Amino acid sequence: MKYVDEFRSSDLVKTLSESIHRHSTKPVRIMEVCGGHTMAIHRFGIPSLLPGTIELLSGPGCPVCVTSRTFIDATVAMCRQPGVIITTYGDLIRVPGSSSTLERERLQEPT
Repeated sequence: MKYVDEFRSSDLVKTLSESIHRHSTKPVRIMEVCGGHTMAIHRFGIPSLLPGTIELLSGPGCPVCVTSRTFIDATVAMCRQPGVIITTYGDLIRVPGSSSTLERERLQEPT
């Protein structure tokens, strides 16, 4: 419970913000990839705590958010081919296509 209290400590936030302002002397761009991160960053007012040298960029979106069902269907079809290995970010494995997920396909017995 102590961690949660520290996480929400306005004194700690102020100290961290002041330290970032003090040490941030060169322009820096930070890209968050996930839309959920973008929403949290703005909901908690993080941009207002950063100096002008730090620019936050919203990225293309996480694979779960931006991958179409058509792409999942094509990937499921590919992974059914002998000798094909699909690699992906962990969460994308559970994104549903029209009839299956990469996770379900991984669990299938080889034919």
